Amino acid sequence: MKVVYVSAYDLPGQRFNGMVIHRALLSQGHESDYVVDLKYSAEDRVHALGSRLLRKLNRAANGMEARQSRQSDLSVLGLGMLSQPFTRRADLLHLQLLHARSFFSLRMLPWIANGKRPVLWTLHDPWITTGHCVHSLGCERWRTGCGECPDLSLPLVIKEDQTARNWELKRKSLERSSIHLIVASRWMEQRVAESPILQHLPRSVIPFGLDPEVFCVGDQAQVREELGIPLDARVAAVRWTPHNILKGTRFAEEALLRLPEGVVTHVLCFESDGSDVAALKTRYTVIPMPWMEEGRDVARAMTAADVFLMPSVGETFGMMAIEAMACGTPVVVFEGTSLPDVVGAPQSGVAVPQGDASALAAAITKLMTEPVFRQAMIDSSLALVARDYTEAAYVARHVALYEELIHEHRRAG
Repeated sequence: MKVVYVSAYDLPGQRFNGMVIHRALLSQGHESDYVVDLKYSAEDRVHALGSRLLRKLNRAANGMEARQSRQSDLSVLGLGMLSQPFTRRADLLHLQLLHARSFFSLRMLPWIANGKRPVLWTLHDPWITTGHCVHSLGCERWRTGCGECPDLSLPLVIKEDQTARNWELKRKSLERSSIHLIVASRWMEQRVAESPILQHLPRSVIPFGLDPEVFCVGDQAQVREELGIPLDARVAAVRWTPHNILKGTRFAEEALLRLPEGVVTHVLCFESDGSDVAALKTRYTVIPMPWMEEGRDVARAMTAADVFLMPSVGETFGMMAIEAMACGTPVVVFEGTSLPDVVGAPQSGVAVPQGDASALAAAITKLMTEPVFRQAMIDSSLALVARDYTEAAYVARHVALYEELIHEHRRAG
């Protein structure tokens, strides 16, 4: 097979942005090229898009796009892939993080997804179904064309309400494009099925996977000693991103501050530099864990924790949840997103009503004080990860889909 991936970048998010599949294809003797806006790696088959002139034009287009509150409309850098020889000879194109940076215009989709070869697009969030946001939370206007947006500050932020125009651009681009969608959860599959923009397109559910040699049950005592955490500490871990309303950090903070004395003694804050944890420090020893790209670093930190909190109010899959589960750390999540299904609640994870900090605190207490319940949760979550969320299965499902679509395309002439 000859496959080309297109994404905003290569190494950031490599556990879910197609880099794992790209490398696996190369190791299996296939041809694979990975095209990006920002290249971080030194790998030969990863290519940075565009000439210096095209990048200059793209910056100008991005400025105009921001001033007019458009999204993925005027960008021109994506044009750089069309002239590449590996693109012209590709059997299949796989699109990844197209809106993570302003480099790819949706107006290009009908050009490249014109039926000459299979084109797949992995949807990492519902942005393509809305007029501007990556998660609409309680707003249902994505079902009817957006416009009169109730919250322009939701990521991705825009200044003026151009949501109806953005929504219509997406609809027109997708109705003229031959694309097979890939989603990672049943929650996202349902969102696609209900979207006027996407519901006509074929789709497959392929959950993300983990390397079992990296994400596995480790020696907690050793890891704690390395991190300077007492062996008898009671450690809660949380993704600490108070600037991102979608991640529910304020609910985690409220729940932790409600806990009875001694239930938790230390809090490990992922993605925090320690500058925004003042309230927690009044009760706990706080260990900031800045952004970690390497999976081994993430697994090491998860191993040190007794429980992982992921109270997201907007989540399409929840990679960190299954990373915690694979390391033997029980997970608590909110209902109303993909997470309860992904973590296998109530057998393999605990799901509580969304926004309910009291219920979140009660779940933490139960996991920290009832060892039989806690061990049953760990055993079930390890079995779930081994069954559904391995990197080998993730790659094999993609390769099988690629082969099927290429075969169908060739048979159809």
